Amino acid sequence: MKRMVNFKWSLVVITLHLIAVLYFVNALEPNTQIPSHWNYAGEVDGYLSVTGMVLFGVGFGIGIFLLLFLMPYYSPWYRRFEQRFERLMPSLSFILVLFFALINVYSFYLAKFPQFQPRMNVILVLVGLLLVFLGNLLPKVPRNFFIGIRTPWTLSNDEVWYQTHRIGGVFFVIGGLILALKGIILQSHQSFQLITTVAAILAVLYPAVHSFIIYKKLKAQ
Repeated sequence: MKRMVNFKWSLVVITLHLIAVLYFVNALEPNTQIPSHWNYAGEVDGYLSVTGMVLFGVGFGIGIFLLLFLMPYYSPWYRRFEQRFERLMPSLSFILVLFFALINVYSFYLAKFPQFQPRMNVILVLVGLLLVFLGNLLPKVPRNFFIGIRTPWTLSNDEVWYQTHRIGGVFFVIGGLILALKGIILQSHQSFQLITTVAAILAVLYPAVHSFIIYKKLKAQ
């Protein structure tokens, strides 16, 4: 029960998300197509049915919550770092559930009000802010098989894990800020859109490469 109280804000978000989705389900025609995917320029290039989007959106949020809440029952590393996990999991769960709920509700909003023309790309801004928040949490993640930057080198050594997640947190924040900036600057040249996308992807992927570099250095020592 105590653990459930620690995750209360995730449960609040899931409840509000479900209420919002039920509103849109009742307000939309059954054959309405809901935006479900955006390309690198932030343009919609994929759709799901109302039912498909409900199952995907709500199901994904509940799945994320259960994955983190039930971690003590399936992670062999949990007991080793129990106090650190207990401080981290509620915040991580809240952030993930919140941002995926916002993206899902926004998709329904676009379907309900197709005439809506935002002054920024809301999806890119949301994804960028999500990466910023995750970047702030990454250095606090203990070594485990399910959450974090999991490479053969980080999983093999605590020091490699720690250094990778410390630099990874910085690069996630940088990548997130780049994506958010890209979402805010709508009227930009196509080359700018491509460059910012590549820069954000590299910022997120580099920590995995960095883990190999650290591993080789420690091995040489």
